[in-house]
Amino acid sequence: MKAVIVGCGLSGITSALLLKEKGYEVEIFDTRHHVGGNCYDKKIEGIMVHQYGPHGFHTNNTKVWNFLNRYSRFNDVCLKVKANTKEGIIPLPYSPKTERLIGHKTSEQIKDLIFKDYSEKMWGIPWEKLPSSISGRVPTKRDDPSLCFHVDKYQGIPINGYTAMFNNMLDGIKINLNCDKEEYKKQKYDLLIYTGKIDEFFNYKYGWLEYRSLKIQFETAKRRAFLFQLNECNNYNKWTRSVDHSHWHRQELEQTVISKEYPCEHTKNNIPFYPKPFGDNQEKYKKYKIIADSLSNVIFVGRLATYKYLDMDDAISQTFSKLKKI
Repeated sequence: MKAVIVGCGLSGITSALLLKEKGYEVEIFDTRHHVGGNCYDKKIEGIMVHQYGPHGFHTNNTKVWNFLNRYSRFNDVCLKVKANTKEGIIPLPYSPKTERLIGHKTSEQIKDLIFKDYSEKMWGIPWEKLPSSISGRVPTKRDDPSLCFHVDKYQGIPINGYTAMFNNMLDGIKINLNCDKEEYKKQKYDLLIYTGKIDEFFNYKYGWLEYRSLKIQFETAKRRAFLFQLNECNNYNKWTRSVDHSHWHRQELEQTVISKEYPCEHTKNNIPFYPKPFGDNQEKYKKYKIIADSLSNVIFVGRLATYKYLDMDDAISQTFSKLKKI
């Protein structure tokens, strides 16, 4: 039995492993020059850099955590975030520590201080026009005293980086990189796992599904010893956040690499990062999903193929679920 997998990101790699264990001959095709999709990391100036933005792993899912730990040990680093606001730099999320610094804030004041400007830059539309599915789910205050941005049971980074872990996961699996996006169609297979854009798979039959993309700018600078990630919760800096990548592996060097993220619309010339689940996009996706579900030998998995924002653990868990009955 032959399985072809389109995309060598987290969902594609997990699919390859699961199918290999089930006895499939597996072959992966990806248009990029590297494995790992948006989780790819590499060293720049001696610093391990997350090439497509910060990917701190966090989960409460023991099954997912144990699965990844088969291929790499993890350190215990957690993402620590601060916000640059009109009331100065404050720790995120809003917590008792934040309150001690700037005083008590109502839920509406917290939204205005931390989320409004950031969200407008992130999505490219005024706060008032954001759907309630986004504006209505923003957290207000967290009572947990932890300085970590996430409070999941398991947190950390593969000790040698994500790319090293992915290479361990892909041992013995045939991978084709730098491929033409149509290359996989030339293959004979019994099962196709597709992790790319679902609208592209169907040649945009029902129209283009919208995403936000990012322009990420890297610069070498002095290490920010006490500043891991800084969110720009204001309307004067055009980037949404900056990250000092030396913190991922606690590299205490004088010089570091800092990335800044500038949100923009997804086009055919950049990478889709965040699905825009509003406007008529959801209705378009539902039409694509109907015909996707009718295909007997194709499984759509991952953020792009299911048009859903997925954290890393969600992507793995979704793959477990979709391939469970094979």
